[in-house]
Amino acid sequence: MNQEIPATERAIALQSWYQRPLGRALAEAEQAALASQLPNLFGYHLVVIDPPWGTCCLDDSRIAHHVIQSAAPSMLPCAGLAADTDHWPIQTDSVDAVILPHTLELSTNPHQVLREADRSLVPDGHLVIIGFNPFSLWGARQLLSRRDDRLPWSARFRSQHRIRDWLGLLGFDTLHSHYLFQRPPVQSERILRKLQFMEPEAGTGLLLLSACYIMLARKRSIIMTPLREAQRTRKRLFPVGIPSSTQGNVRRVR
Repeated sequence: MNQEIPATERAIALQSWYQRPLGRALAEAEQAALASQLPNLFGYHLVVIDPPWGTCCLDDSRIAHHVIQSAAPSMLPCAGLAADTDHWPIQTDSVDAVILPHTLELSTNPHQVLREADRSLVPDGHLVIIGFNPFSLWGARQLLSRRDDRLPWSARFRSQHRIRDWLGLLGFDTLHSHYLFQRPPVQSERILRKLQFMEPEAGTGLLLLSACYIMLARKRSIIMTPLREAQRTRKRLFPVGIPSSTQGNVRRVR
């Protein structure tokens, strides 16, 4: 991806692609997968960063307060916050759940995006990531289009294993992940309808056929255990007390 392209233009390009037949079919599968994860999220505040879909349905969420942040709010009527993908105007330790739907591919600095998620989340907060699968027909299509400046093919697809490693370094535990959308990357609406039988049951997508994956992770909380005072933890040299010479049971040796 050309890092000189402004974040707003990248967001608009990805949102425009999702309005085409292939993007609409993929969006339907992704939002269904997200809906299955929303009941697992608890708390008071939920933030979605740069959703590429025209709408973002969060009706299944148990978290009442939702905020949708977008780098291109003009393309997303449901957005309530306009901000850059890599820098969020969100207070530290203030959000209970963060959703990143292809936000890592949209950004030129995915490490910074994850650091922002880590900063914004409260301890034990949840992070949901949707990303393109590089080890699939979609990954092959992306490799063949490396010189194409159009999203999503100009973005860099990152595997589940890579994202798990990054999350582990930041102190996240991956709770669940699965692949989804097994239809090939074709723009024909007629072919996509005919291949709908290829869609797997929830959570059973195959690595080599699936377009993307969804991951649920939790920010690890660190419990600090105070050390006891040294005098309380110091072991006695003799487990039994030594009788003094003033006690009658001590016989003097002459």
